[in-house]
Amino acid sequence: MSADRYLPAARYVAWAISGILVERGLKPLISRVVLTETQQGDAWLFAVLEVSASDHPEEYTAPDLVQALTAALQGLPLVVSETYGMRYAVLLGSQNQAWRRGMI
Repeated sequence: MSADRYLPAARYVAWAISGILVERGLKPLISRVVLTETQQGDAWLFAVLEVSASDHPEEYTAPDLVQALTAALQGLPLVVSETYGMRYAVLLGSQNQAWRRGMI
């Protein structure tokens, strides 16, 4: 499996996340972007943020920001994780496309 087919979408998603953060008055603290594909064929983009306490981390997980990110990403599933650092995970593609039809 190769996640290369998702590179254009991954570039757009990383650009959109940075843009929304700036638009909201937040620093685009993305330290790296990781694109990976699972054995089941799910393609995930992880935007890893370097957010310190002085950056007000709660602002990066605020429900209205997450909603704005999801809207900007045209409904792609977005998960915020604060375990072992902060990151946004975006599902770019899946073998199980039921989530696109609102079944999941």
